[in-house]
Order: sequence, then C-alpha cells, then structure tokens
Amino acid sequence: MNIASLATYIPSARVSLDEVVAHRGGSPSEARTFGQLFGMREASTLANEESAEGCFHALLQQLGDSLDEGEKIDAVILIQGLPSPSLRQSVNLPSLRRRSNFIAADAPLLTLNQQNCATLFWGLRLAERLLASGKHRGVALLAGDTLADFDLAERYIPGCTMIADGFVAALLKPGGGQRRVSGIQCFYHPGFWQGLDGTREDTKRFYQSHNHLVEHALSSYPEDVRKRAWLLPHNVNRLSWQTWLRHTENRDRLVATDLLSQCGHCYTADPLLLLDRYAPQDTGRPALLLSVGLGGWVGCAAITSDALPEAVHAQ
Repeated sequence: MNIASLATYIPSARVSLDEVVAHRGGSPSEARTFGQLFGMREASTLANEESAEGCFHALLQQLGDSLDEGEKIDAVILIQGLPSPSLRQSVNLPSLRRRSNFIAADAPLLTLNQQNCATLFWGLRLAERLLASGKHRGVALLAGDTLADFDLAERYIPGCTMIADGFVAALLKPGGGQRRVSGIQCFYHPGFWQGLDGTREDTKRFYQSHNHLVEHALSSYPEDVRKRAWLLPHNVNRLSWQTWLRHTENRDRLVATDLLSQCGHCYTADPLLLLDRYAPQDTGRPALLLSVGLGGWVGCAAITSDALPEAVHAQ
C-alpha cells in the first residue's frame, strides 16, 4: 500500500500556553515551567469561521487534483481521536461525498474514533484491508481533530501535553511508490485505560512506562531499520523524547519533534504532518510513524520509498 497523495493543514491561528494554563487555574510560573520542560509555548487552533469539515473538504480537493482522469476515490475513512461532539469537530461524510465529484457515489464512509492518538494506525490497517480485498483502488484517509468549541482549559493536560488542531488527508492505493506503507502494528495496553480522565498519578505511571511502550512497538521492525529511520511520533511532549534518547542504545536515533514548538500536539494527525516534511524520498532514510497514547493505545507503521534500496518488513 502506498500514500499516493498527502495533503496537510495546520491552522495559522494560535492560542498561547499562558492563556491555556490560566483557564485551567494554573499560575504563570506553572506555564513557564511546562513550556521549558515540554517545549510547547502555543497551540494551533481553528479560526472562528473554520471547521474540521471545511478543512477536510479543502484537503480532499487537493487529493482530487492528484487523480488521473476518470479515477475515483472509492472509500473514505474518517479518523478522529477525540470523539467529543461539537459543531466544528463534527464531520458530515455524506455531505463531503456529495460535494466532491471525484468520490464514487457508492463509496463506503467509515469512521474510527476510539483509539485516542493512535487511531490513525487502526485507520491505516483498515485501508490496507480494503485495498487487499481488490474491491477498492483508492481510499481517502481523513485524520484530524479540533477543540476550538471547547473551553481553553481542555487543551491543557498538566505534566503531559497541550492539544492543538491539525488535519491531514492521504490517498492510499495498492502497490508501491514513493511512500510505501508496511508493517502496520496496533496494540492496546489496558493498564492505562484511564486515559485523559486519569489522575496525576495515572499520568505519571503512564510516562514512567513510555519508553517501554515505545520499545515494544518499535521491536516489530529490524534493528538496522530502527537505527537508520527517522522516527515521526505524535508530539506528546519534548521531555518524553529527550528521556528516550538518553538511553545508550537510542543516542544516535533520529526523532522529529519540529511541530512541538510550532503548533503543539495535533493528536491523531502528528505522524502524517511530520511525514510531509520527512518523506523517505527527501531524507534518503526510511521513516517509522508512531503514536503512544495516554489511554494505552499504541500504533506504528513503516514508510519506505521504492526509489531507495532499503526494504522494511515487520517481524
């Protein structure tokens, strides 16, 4: 399976960490300490006139422009890690299908929203199965969330992260290409079921296990690939990845955390937002997408380029 086309959108509007922490009842010193430790000072947010559905419509048009004449998208998968209902978070897939003449009228419309940050990987696995069935030739994957309708305090998780808005659309086709997807892995660790509703102790226990969860996911791939690949993770916070890199066996690993300071943690969309910047055909290295979610949901996948000599296979 290959990502034949990738379109991304990070809203230009920002909300400051100081404002978000204040809405949670925190002090300026708490915001300052959080920013220094975790590398976040602001979060991207939809402007007043924007919505998730509007963003996905614009991204779908970009996918449509990449199609060959007469080619159609014949399945759509919506991925949202935050299944909280709100006007601007909600997406009407039948409406998007009607407004996009390049989506087949009978294209199945599927929604996944139960695996938190890692929902992207359940979506990739579903797309892989649809394409493997031979009944579908082009699957559009829509991933992204917004908290623009909620109180600012909802963006801040003390000792953890600041949630931002970001959106991705990927066109998946069978076979290989410049962004071949392989080795999709999905895990659930029920010991962290509390997720966003957990206590500070629950969150602390999760982060004490973060390195173990990362290693468990990455052990699916050959060691030489893990050493050479760019790791493109969900941007939960900078400290987590700095701690992971301090381990002797990880000191030479490459981890992309660019988006942390630029927009915050865009939940389900982070790995694909980073892939837009770290595609194998541009870096000369494979990429490993990864999400390690607070609720114990973990997903990973390898991205390689057929133009490069390496091959990646999950063990």
